[in-house]
Amino acid sequence: MKSVKQLLAELRDAANGAPRIYVPGGPAEPACVADALRETPDLADGTTFVGHWLPGINRTAWTDFHPNASAEGTFLYSEYRTAFEEGRYRLCPIHYSEAYEWLKSVPLDAAFIPVSAPNEQGDVSLSLGTDMSPALADRRYIRRIAVVRPDMPFPASAPRLPLSDFTDVLEDTAPLITLTDPPLSDESKAIAAHVATLLDEGFTIQSGIGSVQQIAMAAAAHHRNIRIHTGMITDATMEALNAGSIAPEPGTILTGTAIGTPPLYTTAGKDARFNFQPVSVTHSVPVLAAIPRLAAINGGVEVDLFGQLNSEWVKGRQVASTGGLGNFVRGAQLSEGGRSIIALPATARGGSLSRIVVQLASPTVTLSRAEAGYVVTEYGVADLTTADIDQRAERLIAISAPDFRDELANQWAKLRASL
Repeated sequence: MKSVKQLLAELRDAANGAPRIYVPGGPAEPACVADALRETPDLADGTTFVGHWLPGINRTAWTDFHPNASAEGTFLYSEYRTAFEEGRYRLCPIHYSEAYEWLKSVPLDAAFIPVSAPNEQGDVSLSLGTDMSPALADRRYIRRIAVVRPDMPFPASAPRLPLSDFTDVLEDTAPLITLTDPPLSDESKAIAAHVATLLDEGFTIQSGIGSVQQIAMAAAAHHRNIRIHTGMITDATMEALNAGSIAPEPGTILTGTAIGTPPLYTTAGKDARFNFQPVSVTHSVPVLAAIPRLAAINGGVEVDLFGQLNSEWVKGRQVASTGGLGNFVRGAQLSEGGRSIIALPATARGGSLSRIVVQLASPTVTLSRAEAGYVVTEYGVADLTTADIDQRAERLIAISAPDFRDELANQWAKLRASL
């Protein structure tokens, strides 16, 4: 078995010093590759790293290993801010479904693919790396390197491949990345209670990343026979399981990856309800549209009185990207009895800033007003599905923080007179 440094050196030589390498994000990010580059930074000289690294979870900035290294990805967050400003990070602001398709054809010389330890038949599971790895499965002309993670689960329902299909095999003994959900605040509990009024027994739930996942699962705990179809799950799913909210049939928790603590990973490998599928399934609008009563529950930075959402910009700087939000919202809107729900606190910065605003200040709009569904804060629910422009403003002001309502109403009256 070759060392990581040997493989990286071979890749540089074969690509004349400018290799393009896929490095995955998620809980099984290859720590062994990062360690090798920290020890020998010249191995990153001229290298372009390609990946879908998740904000708040993947902290490695692959561009930091060498000033001549660059990266391409679909999210932008603080670790890549410097490289982005220097022009060494290429941001692709596309839907997650398109990011998967992009990975099928983007020029690559090699790909590190996390897998479980092999079973008795010599097969490995893509497991926690199922979201993106299958896009590389048929790219036989690139060097596909299996990164065996001994603590990665081997779920009953997840893509598996013969270990012999890989060009090279590495073992990464670093522990999987873990994520511990903080306790739900009183504010979030109130939001979850309002979201629960929009659900019912037998709904299928999608939830975004961050605190909205906890809100969604807390809302699910009010009901029974809930199914999950989402891109990522956290420990909050365990709470819904323990509450008896999740339907008992196999495959009722369909996801692309799981990021949490070891008990979640262990359960994902043993409980037949866990079903790992690639982004081509989890984020497919036709697949989502065919699910009856799909509730897409997502967050955002701010919503304006037209119903437009910004989930990417803070203080005029891009801090995130579109991700799968657009896929799930459109799927839920096409689902029979489906609902798109944006759940967010009414304020930010300790209550000094309203997240319900008259007009977005962000340079781009994440969701247009035509895609507005329900907006939920701790103060209630605003149904924007068929509301006209005046009803939208009225309903959104009603769920804003009380200290901001008069100001919002006055600003809206001035804006409305100019429309």
